Amino acid sequence: MSKKPYSETRERIKQKQAQKRRKRNVKAARVFMACLIIMVVLTGVGWVSMQVYEWGSQRMAVYMEIYDGYKQRKDLRAASFDPRFDGYTNVLLLGLDPGKEDSGQSADSIILLSFRHDTGEVRFVTIPRYTMMNIQGRNTPEPLNNAYYYGGIPLMEQTVSKNLGVTIHHYVAIDTEALAEIVDVMGGIDIYVDNDLNYDDPEGELYIHIPKGIQHMEGDMAQKYLRFASDDLGAYGRSMRQQKFLKAFFDKLMEPDSLAKIPELVDICDRRIKSSIEAFDSGHFAQLLTNMQGTKPMVTILPGELQKDGSWVANPQKTSELIDELFPQEQTGKDE
Repeated sequence: MSKKPYSETRERIKQKQAQKRRKRNVKAARVFMACLIIMVVLTGVGWVSMQVYEWGSQRMAVYMEIYDGYKQRKDLRAASFDPRFDGYTNVLLLGLDPGKEDSGQSADSIILLSFRHDTGEVRFVTIPRYTMMNIQGRNTPEPLNNAYYYGGIPLMEQTVSKNLGVTIHHYVAIDTEALAEIVDVMGGIDIYVDNDLNYDDPEGELYIHIPKGIQHMEGDMAQKYLRFASDDLGAYGRSMRQQKFLKAFFDKLMEPDSLAKIPELVDICDRRIKSSIEAFDSGHFAQLLTNMQGTKPMVTILPGELQKDGSWVANPQKTSELIDELFPQEQTGKDE
């Protein structure tokens, strides 16, 4: 059988058909690779999603476990709260001295801090540490500071709450070194010192020499100012200085520069301060700080009289009047 004569047209048709077949093959290969890649990606995404889901579930379980523990602790504390104080947040502030090896720390400063939710009012009631109070387990009234020696913060909190008839929602205990660190972060505090303060205790390694007049107090001077109690007024004089310090501290805290340092202050609190306040309470206290803007704190001392032995005997009638003034009954009707 003879070959067909060469035809240029036929050759061009064959070449075009071959090109079309190659293009179809390339396109098919690309579609296959695309499908393969999509399958791999989807498989990877599915695997990653499962891992993320499992990780998230584990983290959520941990979070819920932590939150449940917090909720249980909060509910346990709230079970003993008087509903009269629902519109307030009351915090017991304890200033602890460094302590000695044979006696441990003692509560040098005892202050009831109260926030009123609806108005943003903040009130400080300083309680001299030698205030005579009934302490659970003791037969006769003793200086309040002894409650810390006998039972630490829990007994201190219980003693103040029962003797004043006030619900305490939280406590904060800070030692003098932590306080000094906080004052340094805030850039110091300006306070007028009424009299020269001089005291030397080589055994306790405490040396206080603060001259009369306006003083810009860095942390070390501030904690010595608060600890000084060697004048004629003793613990009462210390309480008066604490009041003056609280006012200056509050004013400084409300300054824009200090507010910008709150993250540093929070870090110190996390590391150095004992407190019943937890991370989940931060939103509540942030709102309290917002409400406090523009308010002036009320600072007072527990009504009473200084005795010759240096103790402080509270006046029951005036104390009751002070509590009624701070927590009026009509406020309860609104909050309930």
